[in-house]
Amino acid sequence: MKFKQTFFSLLELVIIVAITICVFKFVAIPIKIDGSSMGNTLHDGDIALINAVGVNENNIERFDVVVAYSDELDEKIIKRVIGLPGETIAFKNDVLYVNGEIVVQDFLDQDFVEESKITYNVDNFTEDFEVTLGDDEYFLMGDNRLRSTDSRVLEPFFIDDIIGYKGLVIYPFNHIQWLD
Repeated sequence: MKFKQTFFSLLELVIIVAITICVFKFVAIPIKIDGSSMGNTLHDGDIALINAVGVNENNIERFDVVVAYSDELDEKIIKRVIGLPGETIAFKNDVLYVNGEIVVQDFLDQDFVEESKITYNVDNFTEDFEVTLGDDEYFLMGDNRLRSTDSRVLEPFFIDDIIGYKGLVIYPFNHIQWLD
């Protein structure tokens, strides 16, 4: 009788561990923010759960927060989608242009932008550039443009590089927020 109880307890534990591993690998990816590249949206040390279900070209939209795997850095990075496949993305004097049309970046904290420009003694928060994306390329950038290694350096990403999108910051508790 004791053996049977022990066996079922161990079996229950194995099932719980297997389910937990599957959830955190295929449903909600836990990620710890390392650095300031997504400031002032995400902070160094924040912990978020990122949705890993349904990552495909039909679900990824401009300004979504995504987790992508960078081969060059050999790590997962969290960034924001700025450009979608086939688009021409340009920044001129801190203004985002998509296919020649101005697109407002409402997610940026303007006080943070101005403080950063003063801190780093620069005129623009985002250096001027222009890039045309291929039919299957995404342009990802950090919200803290002055401290982000992103598609400006790493080149565009492909849909297969994006492993999660959107999510929820769960820690610290005073930073809890949805990531859209």
